[in-house]
Amino acid sequence: MKETLEPPPPEFATGRTLPEAEVRRWLGACGVGVKVYAGCRLIHAERIHLGDYSQIDEGVWIFAGEGVVIGRHAHLAFGSSISGGGSCRIGDFAGLGCGVRLISGTDLIDQDGLTNPTVPSERRTVRRGRIEIGAHAVIFTSAVVLPDVHIGEGAVVSAGAVVHHDLNAWGIYAGNPLVQVGVRASDEVRRKAAELLATEKADG
Repeated sequence: MKETLEPPPPEFATGRTLPEAEVRRWLGACGVGVKVYAGCRLIHAERIHLGDYSQIDEGVWIFAGEGVVIGRHAHLAFGSSISGGGSCRIGDFAGLGCGVRLISGTDLIDQDGLTNPTVPSERRTVRRGRIEIGAHAVIFTSAVVLPDVHIGEGAVVSAGAVVHHDLNAWGIYAGNPLVQVGVRASDEVRRKAAELLATEKADG
């Protein structure tokens, strides 16, 4: 391995987490042990609630709109985003892979409004929806979740999928159009999560 005698440039350095006290100052609510990396963008941070031990990576972009609630031990990976102006709830132990897009609102193009945010709101026709992602759900790289979708507890969404309808708890989904291809074991996942939470409670 090549040795270097000077620190690397910022572009090569490991990401830097923001001080938890600073994060807590700006968010609407903030748990303990969180990791929020410098280089993310949190718009309307006062409408974001972040649970214990959750992590928001560098390059994540959140427009909180009508509110974003992120549970305990949830992870938003590099380049993922929440947009659309509606509301979003992400459950405990859920994970968004790199480049996942949660889109909670949309212009209604089958109606008579003009589109895009350069237009005054009274001349647009927009629907602000809600996205709910259950505890232990996993959404893999570059998947897109559309407004008014509920992803059940423990469900898995394959990379690159477009989610336009509700998904069953503990189902494994893949393909375009998206279909259920399997079922994920739930008992062991829930057991391990309960053990971890009990340990944290005892330590805390």
